[in-house]
Amino acid sequence: MKEIFLSFRPEYFKPLLYGIKKYEYRKRFCEEETRAYLYLSGKSRQVIGVMELGKPIRLNLTREDYLNYPETLKRVDEYILNNDINAVPIKSLALFDNPISLDEIRNIIPNFMPPQMYFVLDNHLKLKSLLEKHPLNERLFIHNHDRIYYDNLAMSVSELEKTDEFKKLHSLHESNNDFDNIKY
Repeated sequence: MKEIFLSFRPEYFKPLLYGIKKYEYRKRFCEEETRAYLYLSGKSRQVIGVMELGKPIRLNLTREDYLNYPETLKRVDEYILNNDINAVPIKSLALFDNPISLDEIRNIIPNFMPPQMYFVLDNHLKLKSLLEKHPLNERLFIHNHDRIYYDNLAMSVSELEKTDEFKKLHSLHESNNDFDNIKY
């Protein structure tokens, strides 16, 4: 399984954290199943855990599969127009006991610069070793992806945040102060 270092914007993170977001969308991505160390960019600047990702679904090549699902087809067409044609199935997420800050990485690897999208860790062995040694908690969720999640495919983060499921989970996590060790 390919291992990558994947940059992710913090404002798009909560639906993923809550297990609601079942696909990640990218213009370009690895063609096989992938283990991604998740780096939150922006003000957060920390590696927070590991996502297991399935083989990407090329939306432009599978468009006809959604003809019986008009709402899904409409969303898929919008993603295709924006060239975000890879719907990458999110299989699981596990968080580190303690996130790794960019400063911690730079103490070991001076001048380290996170990628704008991702890079393959086999080309960054010192970083790979650091990440693999860091303890992970149990997985927060597992999605089996034995079928297409038509109700979730090509949904934007803003659409996901409007769902009753998101609102309920967000309220629950906020009131319990869950995930306090993650900066957004």
